[in-house]
Formats: sequence, structure tokens, C-alpha cells
Amino acid sequence: MIFVERFINDHYQEKIRNDYTGLVRTIRTTLNDTGLAVLEDFIHPDFLAELQSSVDRLTPLCYVDGKRKSLIGSELENTAFYEVAFSGFVVQLANDILEPYNISVDRSDIHPALNILIGEHGQEAVKSWHFDATYLTMAMPVVIPSPNGDRDGKFRIWPNFRKFSQSPWRNRFYWRIAKIGLIRRMAKNLAINFLPGNLYFFYGFRSYHGTEDLDPKSLRANCLINCGGPFFDLQKGKVVRYPK
Repeated sequence: MIFVERFINDHYQEKIRNDYTGLVRTIRTTLNDTGLAVLEDFIHPDFLAELQSSVDRLTPLCYVDGKRKSLIGSELENTAFYEVAFSGFVVQLANDILEPYNISVDRSDIHPALNILIGEHGQEAVKSWHFDATYLTMAMPVVIPSPNGDRDGKFRIWPNFRKFSQSPWRNRFYWRIAKIGLIRRMAKNLAINFLPGNLYFFYGFRSYHGTEDLDPKSLRANCLINCGGPFFDLQKGKVVRYPK
């Protein structure tokens, strides 16, 4: 059964009902070929407005005692962000995208995080390049500064920099390699302005990424829906044989 939720824009609801398999195939092929897939205008405009209207209320919760934090998991309960992250559609879509990798996730493997960046205290997240711990990351931008070519908080990604692995030594090796500036300059990378309403996909564990320079006066709110992960599976005693 395909779950068609209220947050999905009308033309995608039709696509899901008529050719869900083709939609999954397109996302997966793009992920494998370029490392970043996008469903443009995927979030219904009314639902996007609901997400945006909640940002002012949630921003103070992200800045306490002069420190910034992400709102994660149960901290988002009773919000529209939580509704999307734990929807039947998102869980099924993640599983269908990841199926060729012998990976399966359930609701307990979903880890949403809302990042709201504004002011000087939001700057600690800028250029904090990293790999996610998760197999698949869905980025749902909500409020993004207007593109101006400088300090507009672009998303930069070095896609598919490594393969999925449950090996601790390989994990440490790639973390060290990715921190070398020359390697980053030589490796394929993309810098894009996220657009609210779009839904972006990338293999979080495999891709080095982060946020470019952001004007402290600008507000940037983005929800990341993180799905499973090699070491999360290992902690559960699940050894995964990833395809070559």
C-alpha cells in the first residue's frame, strides 16, 4: 500500500498513485549518478506555509543560554515536521530507495533534526563539514535566504565520497582524508541554494557536506530526515553485506 499524505503536492499524489515505482527508480538513479536528487515543489504549499509559520515559535527553543542546538526526534513531536518524518510514506520511500543495498529501516530508525540558523550563535554550524551517520538523508528546507552569491548559506556536498561500510577503521580513514583541503578541492562537489517546497535526497553516510557562509542577519531553517545507518545497525547486532 502506498501512503499518500496531506503534505504531498497534488501533482505528486497523482504520480505516486500511477507510477510510484518509476518515481523511486528516478530518485535512486539520480542518487547513484550525481549523488543528489530532488523532487521539486514536492511539499504542498499549504503545508509549507504551516511549517514556515512554526519557525518563529521554535527558534527560541534552538537558542538557550547563548548556545545553539538542533531540535531532534521527540522534541519535534506535535509539529508538522514530526508528521512528515514519521509518516508511512517517508518510511516506505526510504526502504524502497535503499532496497538494493540490503537495507531496511522502520520508524525507530528515523531521526529528524530541525536546524535553525540565525545570528552569531548560528555561525558555529557554518562550514562544519561532516558525514552523516545515516544511510539516507532527506532535506526539507523551510526558510532559506534569497540567493545573492555570497553568504547565502548554500548547501555544499561532496557526493558519494565513500561506500557504505560498518568498518570503524574505514570510517576513521575517510574522516581524515575528507578533512584535507587539497582533497576537497580536487573531489567532485556541488553547491546549491535549497528551495523551500523541494525535497532533497543524498546518501548521508557516503557524502561529505555542510552549509556555506551565512550572513548572521539571515534566517535559515532546514529539517533533515535521517534514515538508519551502518553503525546504528551494528549496535543492534545487524551485520549488513552491502553490494560491491
